[in-house]
Amino acid sequence: MGLRGTSLHILLLLLLCRLSASCRADSCCFDELPLYPEGSSGSLSAGPRNLSCYRVSGAEYECSWQYDGSEDNVTHFLRCCFRGGRCCYFPAGRSRTVQFSEQAGVPVLSEVKFWVESRLSNQTLKSPELFQNLSHWIKVSPPPGDIKVSHADGQLRLDWNVSDEVQAEVQFRRRTPTTNWTLGDCGPQDDSGLGVIGDTHGSRSESCLCPSETMAQELQIRRRRRLSSGAPGGPWSSWSISVCVPPEPFPQPEVKFLVKPLGQDGRRNLTMQAQALLPAVPEGCQGVRPGVQARYLVRVHMLSCTCQRKSLKTVPLGKTLKLSGAAYDLVVVTKTRFGLSSNQTWHLPAQNFSELLPEMRALNVSVEGNATSLHWAAQAPGTTYCVERQARGQGRRHTHCALIAPQDGGPATVVTHSWSSEPGLVQEECYHLTVFASTNPEKPLLWSTVLSSYYFGGNTSVAGTPRQVSVRKHSADSVSVEWTPSPLGDCPGVLTRYVVRCEAEDGEWASEWVVPPAKTQATLRGLRRGAVYRVRVRADTARLPGAWSPAQRFPLEVQISRLAVIVASLGSFASVLLVGSLGYVGLNRAAWRLCPPLPTPCASTAVEFPGSQGKQAWQWRGPADSPEVVYPREALVVEVARDADDGTGPPQDNPAFPDTARPLEPEGLPLLRGGLWWTPRAEGPGPATRPARQGD
Repeated sequence: MGLRGTSLHILLLLLLCRLSASCRADSCCFDELPLYPEGSSGSLSAGPRNLSCYRVSGAEYECSWQYDGSEDNVTHFLRCCFRGGRCCYFPAGRSRTVQFSEQAGVPVLSEVKFWVESRLSNQTLKSPELFQNLSHWIKVSPPPGDIKVSHADGQLRLDWNVSDEVQAEVQFRRRTPTTNWTLGDCGPQDDSGLGVIGDTHGSRSESCLCPSETMAQELQIRRRRRLSSGAPGGPWSSWSISVCVPPEPFPQPEVKFLVKPLGQDGRRNLTMQAQALLPAVPEGCQGVRPGVQARYLVRVHMLSCTCQRKSLKTVPLGKTLKLSGAAYDLVVVTKTRFGLSSNQTWHLPAQNFSELLPEMRALNVSVEGNATSLHWAAQAPGTTYCVERQARGQGRRHTHCALIAPQDGGPATVVTHSWSSEPGLVQEECYHLTVFASTNPEKPLLWSTVLSSYYFGGNTSVAGTPRQVSVRKHSADSVSVEWTPSPLGDCPGVLTRYVVRCEAEDGEWASEWVVPPAKTQATLRGLRRGAVYRVRVRADTARLPGAWSPAQRFPLEVQISRLAVIVASLGSFASVLLVGSLGYVGLNRAAWRLCPPLPTPCASTAVEFPGSQGKQAWQWRGPADSPEVVYPREALVVEVARDADDGTGPPQDNPAFPDTARPLEPEGLPLLRGGLWWTPRAEGPGPATRPARQGD
């Protein structure tokens, strides 16, 4: 800045000091302004603009404008001229707003000409002139900061209260993290619209409907006066503070629950871990601006012991809880400015029976007639107990619950709770008995587990007897016994074992086998062959043994080895084959003896001898196809008759045998050999024989 500019600035300050000394600070100054170099009445690139003058409230008025350009060494003056040619001004310095009242000397019931002069070191910039009747042109206030947001028919509804009585019209603007401001119209606020609802305090309510988004939104509201004719009665108010709206639905967190086993105090630790998902927000909702953020909570509902006064508690997500061994429902909810919304639900089951501590599973139950009593060790003085009795497999609708108030008098060592059944009604059923304790029963998260066990009601010995016992052979000296499971097996911890008893009918032997409760089969070994046995099964509980099942009778027969069966079979087959062969041979020999075969004529040929031959020896063959045994061939000697003279003559018709021939006596009859008749040789010397011709 040059020396000349500094001097002018000092001169201007001295002039303002003099003017302020001659003009009141709260009134319009009617003195003449010091002479300055005349400047333009404004330009597109610099100078004051958008001048607006209006009534703010009752007797208060205001004029405001905007200024473009550098504001260093700038002095603003609000100029006013009205009837009679009178003019005055308000020095504003660097401020762009001037406030005054009706006593400032500016008429408010007639039209006034306003403009702004912005003076620099060497020029004066003027705004366009404005003619305004201040009594008719009213600027209303924007909505206060407590704007309520709710849902209405899939849209956002904004409600607020105003203290003025003017009829107004309302606009809104909104933006998301990815969009710029978007202008919207809320409409007039009158009796036919959403707003202008009177109350006992004299304030009125106005409302506006805005679109809903799946992203976070930033909304602002402004108002202006509306005349009865529908024309505007004033400028728009400034924008309200930002209203931040969370996205719908809000992102759900990733939640993990870590549960530890039940401890000695009857409580277990539940740790909830969550990874919150932060949505993107618009620029005006960043930081600590409320409304767009959300809180995650866990609603813990104790399902067991429904007779307690309070069973629901809401806690922040991420907090470690100490819970009893009861069943719980855990509901993760999101809390936004719209309220609570349920997101996810987890079911925390009751502590598993097998995971309970031994002292918590110990059951002390006594039965007398139709009354059943449960006993347990007392806790600290002033403890309230809750006893729950639930039939297994029937749901919580069939659960009996009873609260036992703290005992009066001295400290007790044993607490007793009794219940009775209808006379003559046998309740053979499995019940889950649970006892909880708390010194502050008003808080559902302070209960602990004292006892949790199962109880089988009714005649345990008879009800638990196994039925349908079957026996099948396993080996030469063992059998396998099977039976249907006992109903006591459906009641955890009640059935302790099965006992199988086998005894011989002759009373010389008996034995028992112990079987775990999870098995329904046993192999009985070491039995005696050829004996008859009886087998029975019973189911025992921890309190008393069960009743025996009906005896199942079975014999253990003597077993013959397979090798003996095979040898016997082979011997029988060989015997049959041998007898058949011998019979066949014997029958053939008998048939040959009784019916010998006759010779076949065509099987031999007659042999003629020459006349010169006296006698000839030859062999005879039987039929070739004869199956009979052929005896050794014999030489047949046939004697032929000859003349006594030469021995060459023809045979005689009646040959005469010489005297030396053996007489034909019975012992000399021809013999039958090989199917032929033959004559044996003579023993002594005599005439030779020759073969006989066939047919001789």
